[in-house]
Amino acid sequence: MNHYYLNIGPLGYKEISEDNNYIDKTGLIHCLNTYINKSGKLVLASWPRRFGKTFSAQMLAAYYTYGYDTTSLFQNRIIHAMDPSLTYCGAFDVIYIDMLQVRDSMRSQQAILNTAATKSAEAPQLDWIDFLTDSLIQELADSYGSDIIVEKSLARTLVNTVQKTGRKIIWICDEWDSFFREPTEDPEAPRKYIEFLRSLFKVPQTTSLVFAAAYMTGILPMIKVKGESALTEFDDYTMFTPGELAPYVGFTEAEVRDLLERNPNCGITYDEMAEWYEGYSFPSAGPLFNPRSVIQAIKFKQCTSYWTDSSSNAQFKQLVSMQRKTLRQDVEKLLQGENIPVSKVNFDNDLRTLPDSDGEGDGATLAAMVHLGYLSYDSQTDCAHIPNKEIRSQFLDMLKESSFPVIYRKITNADQLLQDTLAGNEKCVAEAFRAIHHQYTDPKAYNTEATLKETLDLAYYTADRYYIRMYEIPSGEGFADVIFYPKAQCAYPLLIIELKKNAVAETGLSQIKKRNYPARFKEYGGKEILLVSISYHADKLEKEHFCKIERMLLPAESSPTC
Repeated sequence: MNHYYLNIGPLGYKEISEDNNYIDKTGLIHCLNTYINKSGKLVLASWPRRFGKTFSAQMLAAYYTYGYDTTSLFQNRIIHAMDPSLTYCGAFDVIYIDMLQVRDSMRSQQAILNTAATKSAEAPQLDWIDFLTDSLIQELADSYGSDIIVEKSLARTLVNTVQKTGRKIIWICDEWDSFFREPTEDPEAPRKYIEFLRSLFKVPQTTSLVFAAAYMTGILPMIKVKGESALTEFDDYTMFTPGELAPYVGFTEAEVRDLLERNPNCGITYDEMAEWYEGYSFPSAGPLFNPRSVIQAIKFKQCTSYWTDSSSNAQFKQLVSMQRKTLRQDVEKLLQGENIPVSKVNFDNDLRTLPDSDGEGDGATLAAMVHLGYLSYDSQTDCAHIPNKEIRSQFLDMLKESSFPVIYRKITNADQLLQDTLAGNEKCVAEAFRAIHHQYTDPKAYNTEATLKETLDLAYYTADRYYIRMYEIPSGEGFADVIFYPKAQCAYPLLIIELKKNAVAETGLSQIKKRNYPARFKEYGGKEILLVSISYHADKLEKEHFCKIERMLLPAESSPTC
């Protein structure tokens, strides 16, 4: 007897739990246990793709499924320490549904029917709700035979099953929102799906009689109908409001450090991991990392973008490519390192119906990016930002492929200039500064202090990701010291930049030292500082620029001089 949905056992959890890089997330079981047969037992966990949702669903199925002795999988785990008796382990019938698998199965059946069809008798078109309902009822009948009364209604059949077996059901559904993220063959499928869920969870008597709990996963929260949740019975745990499930959204700092200790030969430091894959943070969990990318980086011994082979990539590309001026401006600000106000109010949790116009459409688009994992949300400021280097690379890739090539060049050129500055590539810095000075400057205002400041702002356009800018007063022959002070957790050195005209670049370095600017930063004692001087001669036609970069170590005993 083949079962695809009912009590299918440990699934892939056993294999994953035996892996060397397994991270124990069984505390999630304890969270759900507190709601068994109580208010709050219907849970909708909405995380981005590649954040371990399927693994969590499989773990819950392995724990609760009746008919399998899985206690050995959970001994010596966090859940065992929290609940030594492993309450509810193997206590329920579990219906486990992967919605993407359901759709694939139905399409395969439809293809078989289409192949067998003749010109005189066209193949009947399968309805996926009927397909799923019939499959579930058939499995219940196969399992319990004459012990239950099979009815056409799945809800009634489930009631009869529970009354006969004396065991309630745990409903686990992975990828619940697939009909609201991707086009469907049947335009009525999303509506039918909501009605299907309502038939199971909207009627209190049915829900109370049948289900001990339900756990659904997806990227999007519950769909809204006319501004209200289509199924208010479910509690949404999202990237905006993860609640007590926050530690299970991704890997915590302690878990990543533990993985690196287990894999000393991977050659990756914690700071590298954080720069690439951290950036999702909730008050109740602290910094969180993208789980799949961390594991891939350890496996391949390299930090790079592993955010690939995902349908959310296509959805993100569509969002970024929208021809909306305000959205374009927001994306540019995000790439500079700014935080953008965002609200989920105007988003109906349906990627198929995002507005195409400015205004509310941009708010909905930004909210969608938070749910997709391309932005990180700060509940204290109600703002979002690009979380890490991996996601930033995705933004740049999408800009490169979309209709925003000017923004792409502007951002990537600024990124490269900062890296050349940090690496001490003087010729590259001088040439990049000359190109920006020529490209964006009115010849009549080429030598003004305001123009020099604007040129520097454009040149280091994206440095605000890592630095706080502090401007000094203008000097007579150019714009004086501009200080880039590293933000918290940034390992880059402090930068002091001097722009000079009608002088050699060495003059700028001498001026920085003469004014003793480095000694102002006593907290930087014992750390590296980069002194950068960029100069040109205003009276020369070609306006060739020069750069000198000097590294210095500020003495630990330095104290402020002004």
